[in-house]
Amino acid sequence: MQERDPRREDDPKIMSVPSINSSRCASRLKLFLGSWNSNNALWGDVTGILVGTGVNKEDDLRYLKSVALEVWLFGYELPDTLMLFTKSELHVVASGKKGTLLRFTSFLRRSLTTSSSTSSFLPSKFSLDSHRTDAPPILMTTAKLVEAVIHSVNSQADVQIIVHNKPKGEDGKVQVSELLAIVKQHSLKIGVIGKETGEGNLMTQASSMLKVDGVATVDVSSGVANAMCVKDDDEQRVMKKAATLTSKAMSWLVERVEEIVNDNQKISHAKLSEQCEDKILEPIKLGIQDLDGDDVDICYPPIIQSGGQYELKMSAESSEKKLHYGVVHLSVGARHMQYCANVGRTMMIDPSRQMEAVYAAAVAAQEAALATLVDGADLAAPYDAAKAVLLGLDPAGKGKELAAKLGRSIGSVIGLELRESSISLGPKFRGSAQRVTAGQCFNLQIALADLTNEEAKEGSKARKWAIMIADTVLISPAGAAPEVLTNSVKKGVKDIAYQINDVDEDDTNEAKKQSNIMTAATMSEGGVVLGAKTRYDLGGVSNEDARRRLQATLAEKKNRETHARLIGAQQAGINGGKGGSTSEFTSYKSISDLPVPRSDNYVIAVDRDAESILLPVQGNLVPYHITTIKSVSVTQDSGASFIRINFNSPTAPGAIAANATYPANIKFPDLCFLREISYRTSDGKHANYIVQEMRALKRMVTQRESEKAERATLVRQERLVLSHGRVHRLVGLWMLPTFGGRGGRKAGTLEAHTNGMRYVGAKADEQVDVIYSNIKFAFFQPAKREIKTLIHFHLHNPIMVGKKKTKDVQFFMEIMEAVQNLDVGRRSMYDPDEIEEEQRDRERERRIHKEFSGFCRKVQDIWEKDFPQLNIEFDSPYHDLAFDGVPFKSTVRILPTATCLVELTEFPPLVVSAEDIEVVNLERVGFHLKNFDMAIVFKDFTKDVHRIDQIPIQNLDNIKQWLATLDIKYYEGKANLNWKPLLRQIKENPDEWLESGGWEFLNNEIDDDDENEGDGADSESDFEPSGSEEESDFDESGSESLVESDDDDNHDDSSDDEGMDWDELEEEALAADEVASDSDDRKRKRGRSMKKHT
Repeated sequence: MQERDPRREDDPKIMSVPSINSSRCASRLKLFLGSWNSNNALWGDVTGILVGTGVNKEDDLRYLKSVALEVWLFGYELPDTLMLFTKSELHVVASGKKGTLLRFTSFLRRSLTTSSSTSSFLPSKFSLDSHRTDAPPILMTTAKLVEAVIHSVNSQADVQIIVHNKPKGEDGKVQVSELLAIVKQHSLKIGVIGKETGEGNLMTQASSMLKVDGVATVDVSSGVANAMCVKDDDEQRVMKKAATLTSKAMSWLVERVEEIVNDNQKISHAKLSEQCEDKILEPIKLGIQDLDGDDVDICYPPIIQSGGQYELKMSAESSEKKLHYGVVHLSVGARHMQYCANVGRTMMIDPSRQMEAVYAAAVAAQEAALATLVDGADLAAPYDAAKAVLLGLDPAGKGKELAAKLGRSIGSVIGLELRESSISLGPKFRGSAQRVTAGQCFNLQIALADLTNEEAKEGSKARKWAIMIADTVLISPAGAAPEVLTNSVKKGVKDIAYQINDVDEDDTNEAKKQSNIMTAATMSEGGVVLGAKTRYDLGGVSNEDARRRLQATLAEKKNRETHARLIGAQQAGINGGKGGSTSEFTSYKSISDLPVPRSDNYVIAVDRDAESILLPVQGNLVPYHITTIKSVSVTQDSGASFIRINFNSPTAPGAIAANATYPANIKFPDLCFLREISYRTSDGKHANYIVQEMRALKRMVTQRESEKAERATLVRQERLVLSHGRVHRLVGLWMLPTFGGRGGRKAGTLEAHTNGMRYVGAKADEQVDVIYSNIKFAFFQPAKREIKTLIHFHLHNPIMVGKKKTKDVQFFMEIMEAVQNLDVGRRSMYDPDEIEEEQRDRERERRIHKEFSGFCRKVQDIWEKDFPQLNIEFDSPYHDLAFDGVPFKSTVRILPTATCLVELTEFPPLVVSAEDIEVVNLERVGFHLKNFDMAIVFKDFTKDVHRIDQIPIQNLDNIKQWLATLDIKYYEGKANLNWKPLLRQIKENPDEWLESGGWEFLNNEIDDDDENEGDGADSESDFEPSGSEEESDFDESGSESLVESDDDDNHDDSSDDEGMDWDELEEEALAADEVASDSDDRKRKRGRSMKKHT
């Protein structure tokens, strides 16, 4: 065994007598048992663990978790050994025969040729030299090696080690029987490493005996991995050195690529990879003096990819193709003392602004994931944070597409092995017993493949590109921010984006000059360092003047249309009836039906049979039906409990419209209503009980009445006519909304019949009919940018699905098949099973797309042939105009279509028809804000205003363009409006509203040169809700923004400076840039150079 002197790591290596480090063995044994005791669910609630290894074989290059456990605990690979762990004992069946305890080359090759494993199992001072194949094996009796530390480990770890010595020449059956006798005596539930139950003669015998005796076993591979992944102080120091080596190698590689491009060299990816590998194996060439070349190695050959062909995996190879001057992907993984570190970067040469925006979003996603990677966090939290950032930023309208490309995880544990798949950062581990733990190291990576550069020619090498950003991260204790061990390699846009200046072309296109505006330029002899672009330039060329002229034309037309609609609605209300229904609820038909009090001391009581509550009022028990109660609460103060009951009652006297529709107020217009009643009691337990009873009864009655009301408003559909003969079908579909109920969900079949479609689920009562004449909009969304392919129908009239009424029905199939990997051992980086699995996913996606598109074409043919009057067809969203927003409770990617604004991936879906929109108000729009909100006012004023909050400001121009294309009038403002009282005033006084300018009270676009900017909030409109009405409706309003702006207090700040406005400043800057650019063209010499963006 080769071991460095712990006092001086740079001393020459010396051979030492094999011995187990007892203190390290004891501490790691305690860590192992601690993980077992604290994570019973992760360990399958086992009470015993059986692990065995076989005899060493030189040609056996597999990674075995049992071997890793032995090396992690003892520092040696113990051949032909069987171990039984209990909560207080460790039984070891060991051979008395001398054997090789640990061979350097075979163990290293085993760890290098696989793709997932546990981590941190080598002692930090041991060095496995992969280059020295002549290193002698270490021969010693395994039993004696373990027996030497029994006493010290017993005293330090409080675990008794018992060695069962297997005599030379015997098969160990007797000793295995001794261990199984212990299993039977204590009725142990045995855990094993699932894929290794046949490893070695001893383990094979034990497995067979357990099976014969009927003892069930549980796979505890994940638990073993979890126990070994936390690194001690020595291991962390080695990890940091490995990260330093990796970072230095990546920095050298980046500089080498810059040199190649500047000198216009031709070099293959493979050659560049070899050069980088040579630097890693000789750290002194990278300026690292304290690392010995014998202690370092590569985790994988450095990966260099360019020219539109990117495989963002550690198993990828650098091809023999020449380096392309476009997007270059670089990945480097290096080992020190067998501990791995990894870093990945992406260089972009002559990127478009869209590419820069996408890359910046990827960096922000990694930073967001990094912020959640703290001690105790859920393993899915970093993935969720990264996805949310991509959706929120929505760069170039591709947020949802990028989020879908994140894959199954964004990282995994790294250490002695490059990737431990059983501890990954992905949605699969959401809610898992495994948590992010201080001392763990993760390879955190954002990998986005198959991206498209829209500005590049179709078929060119620059058309396809990818992003890889990877770092090695160490988790800090006590919830502190994690330490990025490879942080020295910069990854910001200004650090990785380059501009190649070809200055030998004098006939530069003037249009190209205008499209490359620079607000600041630093002159240099051979090139120019690009400055930050203005937001106007980033947003692209927009015809704002044309849109404003169109909006001015629409304003007057829209005011007349709204006024005519409101007058018509008022007339219909006068001629139309009562204005509201009066539901009848009776508690008791007569006084004799009232329950008799148990004592003279009246108490609050709940009568579930009569759906009523009995309240003592002035010495009498007064019954109230549960539907008359609005809310009930209980509070404690000064040793007493206070029960407060709020009743449904008319609103404030000034709210005429609201009172006119309150059923009880219509039936009894001259009566007074009880609004609130309170009780004080010293019995806090009874107070809490009675409040819970009233709430439960109210929920039950409300749900029942809601279902009854939903069914009462259903429109009777025509009967489905079944087709005779061949029926077009889609098999294996899931449906949303679900039918509800208990039991597992199963896929069903969608059938196209004569006048409609029928979905048949797995159960007899799971059946839904969608009639063609009831379809308002039909959407087909393939899975090119999503995880599922779907068909969605938005209906004219709602239908019942289970017990729910819905106007949206969706049928979908996920393109990624749910596969449980039973092989928890590490795969080879060239594993054909991995390649085959990817190929199966691609084939599945193509097959699903073909089936769905074929079904849609057949249904479309039926519509065109038999139902041309319906004028329906399958529509697809415009992904180029997509933007992120919060239409309900979470951030989603919203897609415009030719007729609608939709979001179909998440449920509930969003389908807003353009023909139903009256006006759109863009709220919280300002140069100082990153997001704005969109309030959609419908032509039907009885419908609530729908809000889409937190839309990134970069999407403002696209949204305006889409609204203008559909002739939808929109306004901009800096504040959120309370729409309920606002619309109520408009409905009550349409003539006054029209005379005051109609919708123009929303026209709050404030320019910096407006002299009355500071008074905008006070003179906004006469149609502001009064104080009493706003207060009375505060609880009912649902139109407030989800996020309050921190800048609302600054809206009245006016500019006191008499300087130039924004447009004048920008024009002056553009003119200065043109002069500077022309001057630079005259100064520069002919040549070629690559400079970073700043």
